[in-house]
Amino acid sequence: MDKIDKEEAGWLVALAWLSGLEETARDFHGTRPRVFSERAYEHSVQYYLHFLGDEYGFQIKKSDSIRAAVENYIQIGMAGGLFRDASNFELVEVNPFHLEITVHDCVYLKSCQALIEEGFSVRDLTCARIGCFRAAVKALANIDCDYQVTSFNIDGDCKGYIEKV
Repeated sequence: MDKIDKEEAGWLVALAWLSGLEETARDFHGTRPRVFSERAYEHSVQYYLHFLGDEYGFQIKKSDSIRAAVENYIQIGMAGGLFRDASNFELVEVNPFHLEITVHDCVYLKSCQALIEEGFSVRDLTCARIGCFRAAVKALANIDCDYQVTSFNIDGDCKGYIEKV
């Protein structure tokens, strides 16, 4: 048996916990555990920003728009090791209140693919990436938003949007 390096082990633990949390949300809240998942994403982002700022001295800058908050969170996530490559995210600002997001090579692909194969619709997916981007907008820009997954493919891309409520 080979040994997994610490970075990969960290990713596996995070993925296992998040997948378990998402599945538990569906166990208790049916196919659309949106409210539960959104609060979990908000708490997760708040803890992550707190840890990076208070314990590691990262500068956590506030943002003034949806797009700026997501871009800021991606930069923070790159510096903090949450994201592997910023090019995995494409952002298209339709207007100041609506941001389209494409996530390439999503690490949560298998979890979403399993749900689609079980008969869930794309609209039923509670995307951890886009959901956490929404939570980052709330934390960094104090803008309350909604999010929605709009497409998913087995090549690892998902698309969705964040929109001001």
